[in-house]
Amino acid sequence: MKRLLMTTALAASAALASASHAAPEDTKNTPMKVTPEQRQSPPGMETQGEMPSAALEESRPDVLTMRDNAAVLSGTAIAAGKIIGADVVGPDGKKLGAVDDLVFDANDTVTQVIVADGAMFGFGGKMVAVDFEGASMTRDGNDDRVVRIGMTGEALENAAEFDKSPLEETGSELASSYLGREVVLATEKDGTGEISDLVLDKNGVAKYAVIEYGGTLGVGGNRTAVEFEQLLAA
Repeated sequence: MKRLLMTTALAASAALASASHAAPEDTKNTPMKVTPEQRQSPPGMETQGEMPSAALEESRPDVLTMRDNAAVLSGTAIAAGKIIGADVVGPDGKKLGAVDDLVFDANDTVTQVIVADGAMFGFGGKMVAVDFEGASMTRDGNDDRVVRIGMTGEALENAAEFDKSPLEETGSELASSYLGREVVLATEKDGTGEISDLVLDKNGVAKYAVIEYGGTLGVGGNRTAVEFEQLLAA
C-alpha cells in the first residue's frame, strides 16, 4: 500500500488521554506521512472518544462535543476499532457472527460491513458483505457494541461470499488497511506514529484518524486525532 502524507501539522490536532484500540499485527502496512502543523496540539482529550478541539467541534458538530475543556466523541460518532470484532445479530437478536472489517469507498465512506458468520470459528464458514445502510449500531446488556442487520442466519448462509479482489479497481479500502499502519510524522525529530482507530460520523464517513506516537514499548506515549482528509497518498 502507498505511503500517506499529512497535509497539515499536528498543530491542528488534539492530544488524547486514553488507551487506543490496537490493531492486529497482520493489518500493519507501509508507512504514511504527517506534515508540520499537526504538532501544536489544542486542548487534551479524555476517554475513548477524545478528539480535536472546540474549533474543530464547530466544523464537525455531528462527531464532536465538548466536556469541560476537552473534546470528546458525540453520541452519534462511530469508532471503527470498536465495530470490528463486534457481535452481529439478526432481526430476532440471535447472534450470527462478528464484524471482520469495514469497506470504505473512494469518498472515505463505509459502504459495507464484512461479517464473518458463526461457522468461521469452526469449519465451512465464510465472509459476507452487508450494506452499511442496512446495519444499525447498538449495545448489549454489557454495554458492548453490537451490529444488527436485517438478514436471518439462513439468508446469511445463502449470501454470496465476499470477494475483496475488486476493491483496488474501485478505489475502495478496508478499515484494517489503516489500523495499525505506521505514520511518518512531519519532522525527523517527531519520529513515527501509528493509526490506532478511525472515527466515523453517523453516515459512515471517515472524519478522523487517531494516531499514537512517542513513548517506549507502548509506555508514556501520546494520542492525537487528525482529520482523515489530511492523509494523502504520497
